[in-house]
Amino acid sequence: MKLPSFSIVINTYNRGKELADTLLSLRGLDYPDYEVIVVNGPSTDDSQQVIDGWAGKVKIRTCPEANLSMSRNIGIEAASGDIVAFLDDDAAPHSKWLQALASPYGDRRVGAVGGFTIDNSGVRFQVRKTVCDRYGNAFDVSPFFDERPLCVKGTPFYPSLLGTNSSFRRDVLRQIGGFDNIFAYLLDETDVCLRIVDAGYQVLYAPEALIFHQFAESHIRTPKRIPKTLYPSVVSKSYFIMRHGSARLDEANRQLEDYRAELHRANAWLADHSEITREHQTSLDQDVAWGIDRGSVAGMQAVGQPLGDLDLEKTTDPFLPFPKTQGLQIALVSQSFPPDNDSGIARWTSMMAAGFSKLGHVVHVIARSDKEPSVNYKNGYWIHRVVPDTGLESVVMADHKVPPNVAGWAAAVRREVESLKTFGLDVLSFPIWDVEGVAVADDPDIGIIMSLHTSYAMAMPFKPEWSLRPIYNHMTVQKIIRKEQELLERTPVILANSNAIIDDLTNAYSISFRDRTVLAPHGTWDPFELKPSRRNLRGARDAAFQVAYVGRFEPRKGIDVAARALKLLLDAVPEATVVFVGDEVSANAREYFVDADAEALLTHPRVSFRGMVTREELDDIYATCDTTLMPSRYESFGLVAIEAMAAGASVVALASGGLKEVVSDGVSGYLVPVDGNEADVCARRLIDIARDRQLRERLSQGARAEFENRFTVTSMVEQAIPAYEKAARRRNVNEPESHSHDRSLAALQVEDAVGG
Repeated sequence: MKLPSFSIVINTYNRGKELADTLLSLRGLDYPDYEVIVVNGPSTDDSQQVIDGWAGKVKIRTCPEANLSMSRNIGIEAASGDIVAFLDDDAAPHSKWLQALASPYGDRRVGAVGGFTIDNSGVRFQVRKTVCDRYGNAFDVSPFFDERPLCVKGTPFYPSLLGTNSSFRRDVLRQIGGFDNIFAYLLDETDVCLRIVDAGYQVLYAPEALIFHQFAESHIRTPKRIPKTLYPSVVSKSYFIMRHGSARLDEANRQLEDYRAELHRANAWLADHSEITREHQTSLDQDVAWGIDRGSVAGMQAVGQPLGDLDLEKTTDPFLPFPKTQGLQIALVSQSFPPDNDSGIARWTSMMAAGFSKLGHVVHVIARSDKEPSVNYKNGYWIHRVVPDTGLESVVMADHKVPPNVAGWAAAVRREVESLKTFGLDVLSFPIWDVEGVAVADDPDIGIIMSLHTSYAMAMPFKPEWSLRPIYNHMTVQKIIRKEQELLERTPVILANSNAIIDDLTNAYSISFRDRTVLAPHGTWDPFELKPSRRNLRGARDAAFQVAYVGRFEPRKGIDVAARALKLLLDAVPEATVVFVGDEVSANAREYFVDADAEALLTHPRVSFRGMVTREELDDIYATCDTTLMPSRYESFGLVAIEAMAAGASVVALASGGLKEVVSDGVSGYLVPVDGNEADVCARRLIDIARDRQLRERLSQGARAEFENRFTVTSMVEQAIPAYEKAARRRNVNEPESHSHDRSLAALQVEDAVGG
């Protein structure tokens, strides 16, 4: 059976930001033949600019009024597909959405099919199956309820689809005249479903057709779903009651009065609980009176009218296939993730996700939540926040010999991966730290990548507290180190951001894995693109020379070296200033300054301690300072260095770990030998830069050029792609070398899953 073609209609009004994500989400649909139509209402935000960015890829229409039914009809008039599907501008579909909707249309008696809709939590259903009566009252029924017996002409109850997850045969929509423009908002699709049933067709549900609905603010409701106005919805409800229920006029009038009383009670409750003002309550009550008056009169005039307001004379443009992704379905695992956490792995994961999405790949991020689980589509990719699974924790502990804190998270990752397989997952990558993917590392259905960062074995020399806690060291640290070694031995594809991390892990575990490793140096966002005014921050400040230290106050980060070097700088250069970022001055930290004979820095008038700052504040600091000091004794890469370089700040760093591959000595800054004299040499380098303005400017320009040439997010992602392609090929030895998402095998699997 040939699958029907689909026209997906998105009706939008002042939701440019949400619309941008909805359009991006459509790239991941696994279906051979669909077009997209966007109908923009009289928007005053950036919606039209967003839509214009898709010119030539989607059909673009405008609606002169904030009227959903009118907008839907304009979309139908532009549609060329066999089936017209509606998707809200604040929603994102599961990749198999169209496959699931298509299956029931093999029966010509079926005029409409809808799916199940998940609410803005991403894990709870907003609507599954709903049955309505002829007064527009909705009743939730069991997801196993058989709606087919209700699909008969004149039925008092009938299946009613949710607008954001509904589809209709185009010829059936034309037969009933499309939507009725009186329904500017609310019950528009319910009216259509009733008229389709009365015309002799079935309205069915496809449970596998999933939509994730975000519930964005609109012109008639707040983000908390509090009404700004009730007038459009009251007109719709009153009109529906009288148009479809006035055969029993006494009952219709009773329904109207019950509806009026219900709304008055709701408005009073909102005011009593300070959700709205008394003035707002009065306005809403007035909306009720005016809406019932207009809607009921119009409804009586429309009794017996089977048609809507679709313009049947309009000619449609040829079918415009939507540009589906030819990329991969990628999952990235990272317990920490912005904005909750902006650690190195978290930031790397967010940049990889955005970069992969920009190149057309479908991306899922699996991050940790210590509150409630959620699934959202935002900024061009899916974010799955999951809670550690204590139920499967003991199973993972037994199977993989890892401690409970690791096992609970690994179990949650495994559970979420099983769910993601329904999207068509190709590749999953996880960081070596905390062996986050240990429970899925042997999954034969997907390609597996492990990304290299500082491991437990490498961190051990800089974590004396681990050795001071022998039970913790034995039960947690050593178990993880053994599992790290095991994963290094057998993970088929490994991703590294520096040669240093490859060499150091090879030495730490006595394992050779370079032949399985793809090198992709770290990148970072361009701070000047994010905020163009940053270009002028360095020249605008009064201080002649400013140095930043960014990092934790601990020996591995070289805080003792930094304290000594910066004390010498301030003594030698009266106009120099210093800013410390990233940690608080605790009792332990104070000792590092005392031991370095630099306690004076703690109260020095030219020294500021900023503690933890936001990402925007940190980028401003990089753009303000001349040089960033990085005396880390070990960095697997050195993200701080490229962040500073991106803002045009030179870097003085120890020649250790990955920093040797980031800082070009004498070009973007200076590398200081690790020979026991680091603090004095760092100080001399800083003093040289402070006293020589030409040198300072040359290093600044060199730092910025190095970033642009080597360390952009685009460069990082492009160099990482071969690892993901390699992993995707390895997941199934029968799959051809060149990966494409026009996969007939995947299509057959989907048809089997939905009974096609």
